[in-house]
Amino acid sequence: MKKIAIIAFVGLLPLSAVYAQQDSTLNRTVVVENEYNPTVMDASKINVLPRVEEPAVVKKGIEYATALRPVAAWNYEEMFPIVREWEWEKAKRGYVRAGAGNYGNVDFKAGYIWDITKGDRLNVATSLDGMNGTLKDAIDNDWKSRFYSSSFNIGYRHSFRNMDLNLGGGFHSRVFNYMLSPISSISGENDKQHHTLGDFYVGLSSTDEMMPLQFTVQTGFQYFRQKYPAISDENSTEKIIHTAGDVWGKLSDIQRVGIKFEMDNLFYSDDLMKDYTSLGLNPYYAIDEDSWRLHLGAHVDWMTGNDSGIDVAPDIRAEYIFSDSYILYLNAQGGRQVNDYRMLSRISPYWGTEQQLDATYVPFDATLGFKASPVSGLWFNIFGGYQIRKHELFCTLVPAGQFVYTGFVQDKGKIGYGGAEVKYGYKDYFDASVKGTYYGWTTDSDDDMIVAMKPEMELNFKVDAKLMDGLKLRLGYDYVKRKGEDVDPVSNLSVGATYELLKDISIFVDVNNLLNKQYYYEGGYPAEKLNVLGGLTFRF
Repeated sequence: MKKIAIIAFVGLLPLSAVYAQQDSTLNRTVVVENEYNPTVMDASKINVLPRVEEPAVVKKGIEYATALRPVAAWNYEEMFPIVREWEWEKAKRGYVRAGAGNYGNVDFKAGYIWDITKGDRLNVATSLDGMNGTLKDAIDNDWKSRFYSSSFNIGYRHSFRNMDLNLGGGFHSRVFNYMLSPISSISGENDKQHHTLGDFYVGLSSTDEMMPLQFTVQTGFQYFRQKYPAISDENSTEKIIHTAGDVWGKLSDIQRVGIKFEMDNLFYSDDLMKDYTSLGLNPYYAIDEDSWRLHLGAHVDWMTGNDSGIDVAPDIRAEYIFSDSYILYLNAQGGRQVNDYRMLSRISPYWGTEQQLDATYVPFDATLGFKASPVSGLWFNIFGGYQIRKHELFCTLVPAGQFVYTGFVQDKGKIGYGGAEVKYGYKDYFDASVKGTYYGWTTDSDDDMIVAMKPEMELNFKVDAKLMDGLKLRLGYDYVKRKGEDVDPVSNLSVGATYELLKDISIFVDVNNLLNKQYYYEGGYPAEKLNVLGGLTFRF
């Protein structure tokens, strides 16, 4: 778990962060219920990189998915969608984690899942992460950094005879301060920035497979408020009505036709931003045979306001399976990314903008790859592709009086990418993975300064090992070389350990940036040097 000090870079996952795979007789994963253990995504391992699809490999025998799902503020979904009753009865419902470290780091998380009745489930989660310490800016000046993030989420599900009703909401608060401009040595009265986020939702999903049409639909309200932004003394508020869904029907046991939709209605409190609406339709046809899969669709996106009009992009995925465990795949996809306040905050919480940003649109993103599992527990993936991004976001540090903030420049970007990944796992005793990817970025303006913070090469390595009953060790390394020659690469070597003191009580320790490197994330703000976080976890 990285600390909030490095949350200055939160990765921009283009269009979709998750590839929802179709089930087949050759590809099934049995989900075994684990104790509830909410996690927060590791900020340092999420980079602004083109999406690379990973179609599933045919498993050698039965493999068990035990990965935990993070509690999100908007994309609510059941933590364990496939549950064996006897496993669920054994699983712990509650979880508490608390830790502290240098740089004033604090880490607290708690959650509980309560099965009120057989058809009613309530889950709650809360967290507090933060730091308060001195970091070095780009010219080696001391910066007294402060960042605390707290959240509370609640979700409720009621199962009717033929459908599920889902209700929930969340609250998220961030308090922090901007980095001082090199020409300023004092902090002002507005150095206590505050972001307030809130949302609630209601959704319905069909559960009766005998119905001619299946559906899932959700609508809700999102709220984002800035207090003391870098470029204005006036507070700014963004409100969104978000609606999304999927309606489909089976033509046969292996064929499916449907349409997905998503609509965002955005409203702003200040004159700088104009209200607008984004609507996306995704009709599709899918067929799932034993030896091949095909998904044919298209993204049709309409928008009012800035860059208004209709855009069209493909939504095609094809996989051919041979020799039981080898897959040749081709993807050609695209779509729209609305650059609302939440999206900008995922790149950097220290963001600011003096103009309304256009939505980023991907008219073409093609990937060709080969994926295989020659022996049980081992698989590899070799891939390459090309992507076009209209109105791509490029980050730069911008001075604003006594502060500097993360600003954005938009340009058309083209990315060729290629890489390979290897993973090996042996039961619950050992898991290792290594992945390397090269990216070639170009823009219409051919301005090297624009792409300076974009990645040119990325290398990730991770090992998890169980040394003995109750003791687990972790080792990881993340390296990102940037396009800019004067930009120091991300070089983060980390280790960690968890030891079960008593039944359901464990201690943990994580050490990050063991090489004590000085580097910066996409938003241009510094990461912590060598830092340690330790604490206790308790399941009940």
